[in-house]
Amino acid sequence: MRGALVLLLIAMVGVSHAQTPPPRTPGPEDAKAKAALDKIVAGPDRKAAAAELEQIAPSAIEVIGDWLTRPRTVGDPDPRRALLVSIKAAVPDKNGRFTATREADQKASDKLDWLPALLALDPATPGLGEAIADVAAIRALAATKDIHAAQIIFNTAFGDTMVYRDECGRYLRKMEPYSIPALTRESQRRGDRKRYATFQLERLDRQDANKALASATGNEALQIAILDAFRETHHREAVHAVWSKVDANTPNVRTAARLAWKDYITGPPPPPAPRKKLVMTGGRETKKPKPLWLTYRELADNELRKVSNELLQTDYPIEDPSLDDDDREHKVEKIDLEAVTKQLYAYYDGERAKRDGAQWAQAKLQAATGDYAKATVILDRLVAANPDRPERAEMAEVYFKFARALEQQSKYAEASAAYSKAHGIDPKGGNAKQALAAHHYMLGKALEAQGKDGGADFRRAVALVPDYAPAQKAADRVEGKKPQWMLYAAIGAGGLAMLLFAAAMMRRRRIA
Repeated sequence: MRGALVLLLIAMVGVSHAQTPPPRTPGPEDAKAKAALDKIVAGPDRKAAAAELEQIAPSAIEVIGDWLTRPRTVGDPDPRRALLVSIKAAVPDKNGRFTATREADQKASDKLDWLPALLALDPATPGLGEAIADVAAIRALAATKDIHAAQIIFNTAFGDTMVYRDECGRYLRKMEPYSIPALTRESQRRGDRKRYATFQLERLDRQDANKALASATGNEALQIAILDAFRETHHREAVHAVWSKVDANTPNVRTAARLAWKDYITGPPPPPAPRKKLVMTGGRETKKPKPLWLTYRELADNELRKVSNELLQTDYPIEDPSLDDDDREHKVEKIDLEAVTKQLYAYYDGERAKRDGAQWAQAKLQAATGDYAKATVILDRLVAANPDRPERAEMAEVYFKFARALEQQSKYAEASAAYSKAHGIDPKGGNAKQALAAHHYMLGKALEAQGKDGGADFRRAVALVPDYAPAQKAADRVEGKKPQWMLYAAIGAGGLAMLLFAAAMMRRRRIA
């Protein structure tokens, strides 16, 4: 028995050790960020060091986060609390709650800029350097507009750094929309973190899932992060918002939405909603307790029924038992959520293929008539929606011909961009290397037209295509070299001069 216990303990230790994440690889600006934080703590020029930290922050998010979560010894009373109170900052109590006058003075509190107020205090005040460094770290993280940095700031509002909760909330709101994924995820947790996140979302008017997604319009990475937050938390109120993106124009957003939807409709069923007898019109109570809301699975079921009825002309009944004032038991015909989802995806994908096909046909028609400008405008839209188009080789040819036409018109910058597109959409195609070389050659010409040095791009073009004569000529000209034919002519002239000189010397000898 004792041996079994020993083996069990060893196994548990091994598992615990295996789950410990490996040490973080230092970032390129970690040392500079740490040095800037140390300068703030030590003084005297804390303002300049804080500005330096903000410049470094985008490349040092992790080390700044480590600084904020560093082990620290805080006395009782906490000197940081006294410092913040002295500048009239809002500081929560030990339970993270603000005083009753907090809401009344909310606007004034929001206007208070902590950093200048702290910098104005006596530099010798105990603990001031570290407090200023903490505040500067929060501000620097917010300035990065980084999704992960927002999560670090949110975490700073709890634990040993809870005294900075008001400052964290203010900068999370300033980071919007980049703070939306972290706030959305935390709003679906429990307890104090949920309340704090919900409060921030309410102040931003982003608690509604559709508004949260709308805040990320035009930012693919941010939309994906918000959809991923919905997926991780099974955000009940986000069911419709997720479905609205399963046919998004961009493939990555579409994929993220479909992954989130899959998590809504598969796996173990969600916890049932609490039930209660409802008071109906006229004050009558239902005989049986009713669910107070629909679960995310039930909302997804209703969403599928509604969309299928509209697009596929099915006739699935849609009922909400939480709103039904009839006490009779209703048995709504069940549907296969995955099967109906696949049917709707097929419909969406088929319609998109028709639209894209029509646009591609129009682009080819424009190119056939020589109107490459209009053709490439259409191609730009198609490629932006899906860079991995099956017609990549043909599209690259259209871009290449358009670039040639622009080059002949001496529109170097435009030609450079068109050549770049020709290479980018089909980097292994027949004209890919020539397109890339021409891109650099045109870029060099565009730089020269602006009075700048295009030599580096000319040399790059020649390195890619050694027999690219115009680029070679331009590179030689920039480097002060004579063209090859002039070099050969000079060598020939020199040789002829040597022969004439030798003949003259021989003649002189014979005369002598």
